[in-house]
Amino acid sequence: MVHGIRRMSAIAAAVVAVALLAGACGSSSSGGGGGGGGKAAGGEKVQTLKPGVLQIGSDIPYPPFEFNQKGGKLTGFDVELMDEIAKRIGLKPEWKNANFNTIFTALAANQFDVVASAVTAYAPKGSPAYETVQKRRRVVAFTKPYYDSLQSLTVNTAKTPGIKTTDDLHGGDRVGVQTGTTGAFWAQQNLQSKGVQLVSYTKAPDMFNALEAGSLTGIINDLPVSLAAIKSKPDLKVVQQINTGERYAFAVNKQNPSLLKAINDALQQTFSDGTYAKIFKKYFPKQKLPSYASGG
Repeated sequence: MVHGIRRMSAIAAAVVAVALLAGACGSSSSGGGGGGGGKAAGGEKVQTLKPGVLQIGSDIPYPPFEFNQKGGKLTGFDVELMDEIAKRIGLKPEWKNANFNTIFTALAANQFDVVASAVTAYAPKGSPAYETVQKRRRVVAFTKPYYDSLQSLTVNTAKTPGIKTTDDLHGGDRVGVQTGTTGAFWAQQNLQSKGVQLVSYTKAPDMFNALEAGSLTGIINDLPVSLAAIKSKPDLKVVQQINTGERYAFAVNKQNPSLLKAINDALQQTFSDGTYAKIFKKYFPKQKLPSYASGG
């Protein structure tokens, strides 16, 4: 049943992607907007869908990358970093909530200018995420990387204290994944052959609630997201970190190379002047700063 549902979903998604991309191909080389208002580091004009505004697509909530604080204010690592980039380009950031499973085709169809949503854009050849990344690259363009990603296994220690790694998972165990993520693809490649049943969720918080309630055996998901999700759930614990060599990047419409360059230039500035390091340490105080970023 799981295989059948996934197969039909893949076919439907492919049909939608073709339709959306066909519409996107009719857009102008400036990203289909005819807008504008920003400038790259070299002074070149940057075109956006709405004049003076950078519309940002993101799957919210996904803490610590993007989430709403008490009172409704949007924050997170992606949010602070992209807001800083927008400011340096001279654009006002405007965030738009989107489902991750269709976020790239939505970008290609000019529903927003950029995607900032903990997106895996780089992965070693031969890894579970590699083919996924290549498919994404056929739809959108990626910036330089800004975050080194790890996957993780989270379990409910009150209900399954004996599970320490994915090797302890067996046929019939139910493992939660978020639809369209590289964590889901890693689980498909590494766990389904063991008979583990993968249960897909559109939003990450829902699967952690399910794990807490005991309807899941475990969750495969991005490490920092899992660590943030379990802070208020004492029975849940990340028992394994999974190094896949993946890196995150922002995604831009392929028809808008000036915006891609402007974001890359502004991102590099944050690496060089220590702004990135300050934001990084705020959200990941125990993680090592990436080699491409400076703490100075």
